[in-house]
Amino acid sequence: MKKTIYLVLGLFFSCQLNANNLLIGTPTYDGNANTLTFTIKWDNSWRINSGPSNYDAVWLFVKRQPCGANGIWSHALLSSTAGAHVVSGTNANSLVIDPVTDNMGVLVHLGSSGDNQITSISTTTIVLKLTENYNPALTGPSSATADNWKIFGIEMVFVPTGEFYIGDGRSSNTNNFSDGNLSQALKITNSLQNTTGLGSYNNYTKSPLYGCPVPLPKEFPIGYNGFYTMKYEISQGQMVDFYNTLTYTQQAAKMKAVANRVLTSANQYIGNNNTYMSLYNSSTGTASSVPATFTSAYPHLPMGYMNWQDLTSYLDWSGLRPMTEFEYEKACRGNNSGTANTPIPYEYPWGNTNITNPPGYNSANNSTWSAYEGLCNYQHNNPIRGGAFATALSNRSQSGATYYGIMEMGGNVWEQCVGGGSGYDYSAFRVTNGNGVLTNDGLADVTGWPINGGSNSGTIIRGGYYYSNGNTYQIQVSDRSYFAGDNYNASTNRDAAVGGRGVRSL
Repeated sequence: MKKTIYLVLGLFFSCQLNANNLLIGTPTYDGNANTLTFTIKWDNSWRINSGPSNYDAVWLFVKRQPCGANGIWSHALLSSTAGAHVVSGTNANSLVIDPVTDNMGVLVHLGSSGDNQITSISTTTIVLKLTENYNPALTGPSSATADNWKIFGIEMVFVPTGEFYIGDGRSSNTNNFSDGNLSQALKITNSLQNTTGLGSYNNYTKSPLYGCPVPLPKEFPIGYNGFYTMKYEISQGQMVDFYNTLTYTQQAAKMKAVANRVLTSANQYIGNNNTYMSLYNSSTGTASSVPATFTSAYPHLPMGYMNWQDLTSYLDWSGLRPMTEFEYEKACRGNNSGTANTPIPYEYPWGNTNITNPPGYNSANNSTWSAYEGLCNYQHNNPIRGGAFATALSNRSQSGATYYGIMEMGGNVWEQCVGGGSGYDYSAFRVTNGNGVLTNDGLADVTGWPINGGSNSGTIIRGGYYYSNGNTYQIQVSDRSYFAGDNYNASTNRDAAVGGRGVRSL
C-alpha cells in the first residue's frame, strides 16, 4: 500500500460569496515527529466582528488504514495541546488552528487579524500532531510510511454564544405550542441553558404531546452556548467518503437494512437510480474481507435517502453530532441583541416572509438570481448544490442564507434534528460528539443519541424540501409540523427528500 492522495472538492457557495473550492493536498507522514503535513486552500473565508460576529472554519479529521488490517480504517486522534499543530512557512492568511479536547480533529479558520474581511485562503501548509492513539485501535501489521492516510475536511460556520428566541411570536398564547408550533416567542438565556434548563414541558408547551415528557436539564443543548454547524447539507461526495472507509460487513449491513440491497452485485443503489440523490457500489469487494467501492454520479449535490441512522452514523464517524431543533432555530434566526433578530411571524431562515422558487434552477450560477428575494429550492423534483443562490451581488435574502451564512436550512432536503414530542424521552441527549467508532452494522453508538428515526422517536424534521410546493409553511423557522416524528426518516425507510447536517460542540 501507499499513502492515499486525498482531495476534497467543495464546489459550493457561501452567503454573498462565490465557490469555496476546498482543496486538501497529499499528506506526508513524519515518523520521527509523528506528524502529518499537507496543504489546504479554500475561497471566500470570512471573519466578521460585528453583526453575526462569527467566522467560517474547516473541520479537519484523519483516518488511517494499516496495510495488514483488511481494509479497516481507524480514526487518528490528534493532539489537544494548543500550539501542537502549526501553520508551516509563511502564514499569509493568518490562519489559526484550534485543537479540541476529545482529540477528534482540529478547526482551522482566520485569526483575529482577519476581522471584517472576506478573503480567499491561498495554498497553506498545515502540520498536524498525532497522538499515536486510534478509534478503534489499530489491528494487524502496520507501517506508518506504507499505510494509507486520509485527511477529510468539512466546511463549518461558527454560531456564537448568546441569547436568542425559539418560536416566532405568531400568537398571544404565552410560551405555548399551537398544533405543535411554538406560538409565542421564548427567549433562551444563559440561565435557561446553564442553570435551570428548560425543565418541564409546561415551561414551553401547553401539552406534553408537543414537548419532551421528561424535564430538559441544563445539560441538554438548547442552543445558548456556541457551536459549529456544517455550512452545507451533507453531500453525496461526503457520503461516498464515509462508505468507502467502512468494512465490508458494515457496508453490507447498511445496504441490506432498507430495500434489501446486496453487495454481491455491482451498481446496487442506496436510494433510486432514477434520481439525483443516490450512491451505488461500483465494485462488490470480497465478502467479510475487502470492502466494496462506492461512488455517486452527483457528488456535489446534497444526499437524500438519509434516514436517522444514516445521518448519525456519518456524524459519529466524523466527530460531529446531531443538532437539536432549538439549535436549528438559533442557527437560522441569530442571537438577540436589543431589538435585533427578534422573531418575525412566519419568517423563513433568510429572515423575512418572502419566498421565491428560482428560475433556471439547474444553472450552475444564474446571474439573474440576485434580483429575487427569498430564493429557495422548494418547487422542483430534485435538490441543487449547496449555496447555489449566493453570488457576489446577493444579500442574505437573495442567497437564501441564515443570519450566520449557513446555507439551505430551508428547502433542498429536510434537516433532521433531536426534538419533537409525542412521548419519547430525549432528555438524556447531550453535547457529546461522535468518537469515530461504529457498530458492526455501521451504526452510531453514542450514549444519549436517539437510536431510531420515525414517529415518536425523539427526532423531528425541519425546513422543508425541494418539493414542499403548497406546504411552504413547513420551511418557516418555527414550523413543527412533524413534532410527532414521521416515517420520512424512520430507520426502516429511506426517503429521497430527507438529508441532514451535523454540528460540533466546543
